[in-house]
Amino acid sequence: MNQIITMAFKDLRLLFRDKLGAFFIIGFPILMGLFFGTIMGGPSSGGSAKMKVAIVDQDKTEISRKFIESLKSNDSIELDEQALDPARELVRKGKRVAMIVLDKEFGKSAGVFWEEAPTIRVGVDPSRSAESAMLQGMIMESIGQLAGTRLQDASAMQEMIDQSRQQLAEDDTISSANKLLVTGLLGSVEQMVESIDAIQTESDDPAATANGGGGFQFANIESIDVSRKIDPDSVKGQLMKRKSDWDISFPQAMLWGVLACVAGFAISIAKERTQGTMTRLQVAPVSRTGVLAGKALACFLAVILVIILMTTLGLVLGMTPGSYPMLILASVCVAICFVGIMMIMSNLGNTEQSVNGSGWAINMVMAMFGGCMIPVMFMPGFMQNLSHFSPVKWSILAMEGAIWREFSLAEMMLPCGILLGVGVVGMVIGSVMLSRKS
Repeated sequence: MNQIITMAFKDLRLLFRDKLGAFFIIGFPILMGLFFGTIMGGPSSGGSAKMKVAIVDQDKTEISRKFIESLKSNDSIELDEQALDPARELVRKGKRVAMIVLDKEFGKSAGVFWEEAPTIRVGVDPSRSAESAMLQGMIMESIGQLAGTRLQDASAMQEMIDQSRQQLAEDDTISSANKLLVTGLLGSVEQMVESIDAIQTESDDPAATANGGGGFQFANIESIDVSRKIDPDSVKGQLMKRKSDWDISFPQAMLWGVLACVAGFAISIAKERTQGTMTRLQVAPVSRTGVLAGKALACFLAVILVIILMTTLGLVLGMTPGSYPMLILASVCVAICFVGIMMIMSNLGNTEQSVNGSGWAINMVMAMFGGCMIPVMFMPGFMQNLSHFSPVKWSILAMEGAIWREFSLAEMMLPCGILLGVGVVGMVIGSVMLSRKS
């Protein structure tokens, strides 16, 4: 046993003596973790993409059409007209941020401050509540613009004033004092309509009127309950389990370090074989099994060291593993898996150069399809299917299961079982190949 440990520490010292090699094992994964962690902050922030909103026009008047056109002119919103039930379903499924419902009679009083304010119903995806206030502001701005449009249409406004005067005269429920007050108000509006240029000079911002600057409210916004259960297996459902943006990037970064360890040890074995070091070791008082076990132990310890360093840095940045025992289990399985892969990789060529080239080619393919570059959940369907053949995919899944997916022991059995199987098979095949070349 002492001989195996001595062999392992000899290989570790040789590995870390190469400063460039040590950088790719430790420094490069850290840079990748920080890079992808910064990028992964994007999905939760919503970015600057337009809000997709469904609008239901039950009024179907010229006024409702102008209101919709005003909303569509806003660069922050993307509207599409829908019927009531389909709009609700789109929001419930998360395909639209919100829905806006214009009820019948909307056009009768919208933008007319002496009439009762119309009701606009708004339903917002509960997971997108941050956008609710922004959407209400857009609605009130468009109502204000609608009021300005109505004031500019002198004939239509005069007709509405005449109708309001007639309704006021016929309504016996209003006191004489209030009738006098409203009549004076209508007269003032009539004078404003006759001098529309003066109105535009005094009120350049219609949105200010909509927000009640003069004591009037142009719209009552009512909330629609649009409850939605998010599928826990969906991308959004999985992302909601994260406690930090680093939870996704650091398992990826760990695997870059692991792949660097694998390549480094595979090249060192090829180098010792070509330089005759392996032959000299075999004539020393160390068995062939002891030599191979020492190589495997050194690679195992290097992989564990990379994972510990990356986990420590992740903790500093805010990554919070859900279960440390599961993380230890995942780390051991990942290390065993890639020790086996390293044993096979070291025998893929007869020279250091051939092992280096073929090894990194295999690493890049495993990384590309396994989720080291793009998380598997964001890949197209065919790439997700191909990822099943990459040990990197199962390694990242095991790490994520311990860090943020909240895997139970039973759920960890699949990725860990695959990793252990790959590792054992790899060590057996690699040992046989190495014995034949030695």
